[in-house]
Amino acid sequence: MNQSARYPPGSPDPEEEEQDSAIASIRAEIQKLQRRKRTFTSSLLSATSVQKLLRKPPAALTSMTDDLSPLARAAGKHSDSNHYRIAFGATAFLFKDPSPTTNDNLLGVRLDICARNGRFAKPYYVLLRRERVRGKDEKRLRVHRHTIPTFISIAKLENAFLPFPGSKVQRGEESEDEDAEALKPWKGHGARKQDLRGFVRELRRELAAWHMRTDAVEFLRERLGLDEGSQSAPAERLSPVTDTGVVSLAPTAVEARYVRLEWEDGRVGRFKLSNSGLVERAVVIGDSGRDKQTEDTMTGGGGKVEGLLDRLRERGPSTV
Repeated sequence: MNQSARYPPGSPDPEEEEQDSAIASIRAEIQKLQRRKRTFTSSLLSATSVQKLLRKPPAALTSMTDDLSPLARAAGKHSDSNHYRIAFGATAFLFKDPSPTTNDNLLGVRLDICARNGRFAKPYYVLLRRERVRGKDEKRLRVHRHTIPTFISIAKLENAFLPFPGSKVQRGEESEDEDAEALKPWKGHGARKQDLRGFVRELRRELAAWHMRTDAVEFLRERLGLDEGSQSAPAERLSPVTDTGVVSLAPTAVEARYVRLEWEDGRVGRFKLSNSGLVERAVVIGDSGRDKQTEDTMTGGGGKVEGLLDRLRERGPSTV
């Protein structure tokens, strides 16, 4: 009997499906074991006792340290770097402007943010230069270059913490407050002092909040089984949550401030995610109008975004 006649054209072969499933399971197990191996290796090489032997080996082991693998040597440096980045999320350094037309000495600030998977994201940098205030014998810091995402307003933070007399934003605020300040002669009219610590602190807070929002969206997508683009290993992904009716969940923009949902019954919703991980506001619209009950469910229970899918599952299907 012809083998192709057993299954209609276009229908999957059960044997092939079973083999594909077995191969996928084996690959996931291999990735899990490889990840465990890397974790155990890093933990062993980063142990205090091992590091002491590597840095100050006994006389009997002196000859052996010369033959250590690059992995063992790199583990110590990687461990020190991680400890430093955990303890100090922001570091400053001096930087020479490489431009041939200038000879400025810049102040660099590096910001490190730890993501949900325990890894550090690519560092963010801000370069500041000292510039003389027009008409005064005074120099102040100004932002020269940066790698901060565009949706975080560097200009607004700079004006709030690093005010510079005569700048465009500064002139705009001064014109608005000119009449109010004229009615308060007891207040000094000098330029506000710059607060570099406050600038770095607020900037890092905005970056950390953005990463927390994106991690929260990725967490929800993993629980819904929509994690094709997830950065987590397949063996570490969460088990999908069923009975929520949600078939799509994604941020509306890179900022991940607003998240859009779609239900299998055609309803569409959107909620706003705060910097602290709370669902501040929610709107759900179906064929019969707004679904107030689902909106209250999304913002209820303390509003924590981690429990959003659990709240929707406990509520059950909508009756709107």
